[in-house]
Amino acid sequence: MTAPFVMIASFYLPTQENQAKNVAHLLYIGTRSGVDKGEFNELEELDAGKRYAEKILSKYDSIDDFIDNLEIDTAGTPAGHVKYMDERPGSHGLFSSEDKVSLKETMKELSKHSGIAWRFILSLKEEDAVKLGYTTRESWEKALRATISDAAAKMGIPGSNLRWVAAFHQKKGHPHVHVVMWEKTPQRRRGKLSKGEIKDIKKIFLNEIYAKERLALTAEKSAVRDLIRDTARNDIVNVLRKVESARVKVKALEGEKPGLPPTLDQITREELLEKLKELSKIMPSHGRIAFAYMPPEVKEKAKEAADWLLKQPGFSQSVERYKELAKELASHYTSNHEALEKAAEKAYEDIQKRVSQIVLRGAAALQEEKTVDTARLTNSVWRSAWRALERERLRAEAESTIAAQKEMEKKRRTAERGESREI
Repeated sequence: MTAPFVMIASFYLPTQENQAKNVAHLLYIGTRSGVDKGEFNELEELDAGKRYAEKILSKYDSIDDFIDNLEIDTAGTPAGHVKYMDERPGSHGLFSSEDKVSLKETMKELSKHSGIAWRFILSLKEEDAVKLGYTTRESWEKALRATISDAAAKMGIPGSNLRWVAAFHQKKGHPHVHVVMWEKTPQRRRGKLSKGEIKDIKKIFLNEIYAKERLALTAEKSAVRDLIRDTARNDIVNVLRKVESARVKVKALEGEKPGLPPTLDQITREELLEKLKELSKIMPSHGRIAFAYMPPEVKEKAKEAADWLLKQPGFSQSVERYKELAKELASHYTSNHEALEKAAEKAYEDIQKRVSQIVLRGAAALQEEKTVDTARLTNSVWRSAWRALERERLRAEAESTIAAQKEMEKKRRTAERGESREI
């Protein structure tokens, strides 16, 4: 069984070969695709980074030659896009304690660094990442900024002498972060972390990542304890039934957090961008961006784009489940086939309008800015559409569970009344 949280740590002594590998590793973690298919293994991820470093460095005579050639805009090569990415805020994935990280300057610094560099992979299973809220770069960035100094202190590195960068990879099944850490002025001579250091560092990360869940569990335990104490004379089964019903109602009210979206491949990304461009050309250039107030031809175009999104792999399965749930909920009130089908159609129209609104905002962004990071824009539209769909589906799941519980409770009470009459 895979652990819910995994931390892999490695170190690289200041040899010329390792300096070169550290530089290439930054390019790898900062620019690689965020979502991949297949199973995830932390050690395989380390190996992938090593293979990438060896492959890309083999093309250059030295580290300096490698970094200097990052200026060359060679289409189709990772290095060819670095200058562009380095000049566009947010275009590469590196973050640190500073507001802005220069990929190229960080690579130069590591290429000349005469001390040890440490690399970490912090990984969560997707179901735990979703539950804990660690499916975005922002959440990991906040967690690392809160913990990295304490983690370094366990290695004897004070915050004033600490340098670090990290990158979030939205890996389907196992979202994770890569962290590279080094000293401004090299002092520590031992690269390998002791068992005690590993335990202490892991504990620091765990305390931060699971902080909210611990608070929630503490509150839940207190609530259950108080409920049992206040109703100690009642049937304990009824008490527990009420507790479970309350939990489900909370989920229905707040909605569970959706998981990671399906992979957005390059072909699908280009199709989505083209649809946004077509919509932006016919949209009003001013006024409120609201589906309800758009001209008929704009509404139709937005709905077409929404339909296309909702038919994509991953989306379509969730849509079908959402429609089935609409039928299940309606079946508690009617058995008429046409009424059930209308309930499913109404559910689809509701989510279609939500996604149409998201598409409209994406198209409006193309109108507002002369230079738009289209990769970021399409990612945002794709993720927002997925979250909108999944939130509604999860809410419907919870509502269906509540309805089923009410039905069971009704039958139980009817049966109890029948038994009491017989007695």
